[in-house]
Amino acid sequence: MRKKDFMIADTVSVEEAAEGRITPKCKYYGKCGGCQLQHADYHTQLKLKADIVIDAMNRLGGFRVHDVECEASPESWGYRNKAAFPVQNIRGKVCAGFYRAGTHRLELIRQCPVNAKRLNEIYGKILDGLESERLPFDGYDERSGTGKLRHIIARTGLHTGESLLSFVVNGKLSAKSVKALAALGNSARPSTITLNHNSKPGNVILGAYTENLLGNGLISEMLGKYRLAFDTASFFQVNTGQAEKLFTYASSQVRSARHILELYSGTGSLTCYLAGSAKSVTSIEEWRGAVRMASRNLEANGFGNVEALCGRSEDVIDGLEDAGKYDAVVLDPPRDGCNRGVLDAVNRFGVRRVVYVSCNPATLARDCRVLAGYGYGLESLRAFDMFPQTAHVESVAVLKK
Repeated sequence: MRKKDFMIADTVSVEEAAEGRITPKCKYYGKCGGCQLQHADYHTQLKLKADIVIDAMNRLGGFRVHDVECEASPESWGYRNKAAFPVQNIRGKVCAGFYRAGTHRLELIRQCPVNAKRLNEIYGKILDGLESERLPFDGYDERSGTGKLRHIIARTGLHTGESLLSFVVNGKLSAKSVKALAALGNSARPSTITLNHNSKPGNVILGAYTENLLGNGLISEMLGKYRLAFDTASFFQVNTGQAEKLFTYASSQVRSARHILELYSGTGSLTCYLAGSAKSVTSIEEWRGAVRMASRNLEANGFGNVEALCGRSEDVIDGLEDAGKYDAVVLDPPRDGCNRGVLDAVNRFGVRRVVYVSCNPATLARDCRVLAGYGYGLESLRAFDMFPQTAHVESVAVLKK
């Protein structure tokens, strides 16, 4: 397939298998679009991901990086603590699964080997109910915008055993449909069940409003010694064990800093690790629900040295008083990377040390190139395999003025 700036090739046949090539574990591999690297053994996957980071930093960032360690995940299978299953009507039946690669055509799956055991148990129970019951609602049709049930979301705490089940629905439901979903959810025995309402067209899974059907809509997980609560819509790293390793490493890079500025701080997971050694942390997060959850988590873990601010990082950072007090800045932006105004402010504040946590090597390289133009040198770079069996990789870059 020819694109504007690149081409995509499909494997027609394997004449001679490369070293590290193996038989994929999952029978849906090649149909389901979730995984891309099951045909490579784990050692090869780590090497490929390190090479992706090196290539991006050199080619897009203009650096001269020759060697990067990719930290192995504690578990390469059964590690995911969250899964979202799209729902459609197929031949008159309500069906769930995962999308095929590059499409919105549903691949009907019974279980996923990268999902935690509890997620597969919940999903299996829901599938049984969808197949055996006469339901008062349909699966969602993207083209017409009709049908009530859009997604099934399952989350679990691997260390706590708590679990959350959410049904994403399109529009207002009848009392009969709500009762049917509650019964369907109860069959899986989760800790809490929610309804999320999303009537907007497009690829965004969750809507703005969530209501509780069972329990308070929250579950918790342990990251190291910290207990962290989250809800249906909260961002929480999907690989619990690897998140512990990444946050421990990232926070170790600013351990000598007394005053830390953290941008794109989410629900406070990394914030707890930073606050453990700093005199003060100023955290900034755009989503108000995440800020409320972060404040709850920080208080629950005994931290009174964090000021949690709500707003877009590029807006809030300009209004900070005593901006010159920060010894270090920690960045953990979404895939699009940092707003240029954020990078300009980091330079203007005269911050000596920057720790950049990234889920996209391309935008990491782009932003590090900007910081290099301000006189920041790349001190260290490490990759973390947060998503085994896939082509995604997390990185932590440390830059010093």
